[in-house]
Formats: sequence, C-alpha cells, structure tokens
Amino acid sequence: MTMTFMFPGKVLVLGSFIAAAGSVATGQSGPARTVKDQVYSDPQATRGKSIYNAQCSNCHDGGAMGPALSGGDFLASWDNKSVRTLFDRVLNTMPSDAPGTLQEQEALDLMAYLIKANGFPSGPDALKGPDELNAIAIVRSK
Repeated sequence: MTMTFMFPGKVLVLGSFIAAAGSVATGQSGPARTVKDQVYSDPQATRGKSIYNAQCSNCHDGGAMGPALSGGDFLASWDNKSVRTLFDRVLNTMPSDAPGTLQEQEALDLMAYLIKANGFPSGPDALKGPDELNAIAIVRSK
C-alpha cells in the first residue's frame, strides 16, 4: 500500500519506504543465493578434492576424528549458514594438526569441493573470494 501526503509544495510517498523498513526490521535479509545456484566451477571443485584428499580425508572420512563433511548430518548442522562461516572455520582451524596453514585460494577450492560433494550443481564460474561467500547460504534441500 502506498500512502501519499501532500503538503504545500511537497509530496511525500511512504509505501516503498515502509515496506523496505519492514523487511529490515523483521530480519528478512540474508544470503541472496544458495549452494543450489551453481556457485562454483567443476575445475575448482577438482582442485578442492585434491586438497581434501591431502589435508582433510584422514580425519573426516568416516568420522574417525572429525565429522563427515557431506551428507544429511553435515547439511543439517550448516543449514541456513553462509558459506563464509564454513570458510572461516576451515581457514582458521584446519587442518587440526596445522591450523591456519591453508591458503585462501585452497580454502575457496575446498568450499567448491564440499558443495559438490553434497550434491549441488556446478556452474561456469569459480568462487572468487571470501566476501562473495557471505551472500551464499548452505541449505539442506537439493
């Protein structure tokens, strides 16, 4: 609904402003895309798989020391969180025997592999930087 108020020499239209303020007040903003939106490329996921095999699989395959990084439990625990949140955790705390040693590009490639390993489709473009990850939500449904 748009309300128009007329004052001498001025017209005030409030409809769009009220709607925008309402969405901010109710917290309806958030990641604009999800992992379903072809956010990584296959070559990037292939690089990420190599990193996973070298740095992550010893602990995370089979949940020997760390949780599985694919499947229902993984997606449930990360549901509606940004890919940036996962990226930051990996970049700062992994691998557990040498935390913080992954390079930023390696962690980006690893994010691509984890998205692929969870069954989400690839697209033409690779993940380009950490800031982009703020706008991509992890979701459970494919």
